[in-house]
Amino acid sequence: MKYIALDFETAYWGPANACSLGIVTSDGQEIIDEWYHLIHPLHMNFDAGCMKVNGIHPEDVAQEETFPAFWKDIAMRLEGGIVFAHNARFDMGVLASALATYDLPDIHFCYGDTVVLSRKLWPDMENHKLNTVAESLGFDFTHHQALDDARACEYIVRKALEKRNAPSPEALLKETGQMLKRFRIDRRKKKLITR
Repeated sequence: MKYIALDFETAYWGPANACSLGIVTSDGQEIIDEWYHLIHPLHMNFDAGCMKVNGIHPEDVAQEETFPAFWKDIAMRLEGGIVFAHNARFDMGVLASALATYDLPDIHFCYGDTVVLSRKLWPDMENHKLNTVAESLGFDFTHHQALDDARACEYIVRKALEKRNAPSPEALLKETGQMLKRFRIDRRKKKLITR
């Protein structure tokens, strides 16, 4: 069993806005690969609210490469995999925007959402924000740091697999009434296709 968790942090609201990305790969028992990088976004007009949330400022990424420089490393981790994100529509939207904006090749994978998963398995939690769910399950981390958020997302999937004694992420999602979604891009609109 293998699955991936990822998290983007963003510089502003708009296309190609990623300023950091964390990706972890798990074998269902532990993390077997980690990848993290700061990313120079398309524009350097950082939103004050985004900076307050993730602590990443223009000077932190000024010397970093833009998204295309990292695409080969990212694609080899995601291609053909099962990818999880907490509030997946957001993270998949960031990825779709980057691929469309920079005219990068399509990638094929399916994804699931740990927000939906946590609501199904732990409905009595105060809320289902990443920090609330992960900390309630015993995971200590730095919220809004992309690699730590990806680790927390992986931990939620692992705990869900244990709770349901599910043999695979696909079986887990099926048992909880979720379907894996295919990652697809509307290149003209530079956004994720969600239906």
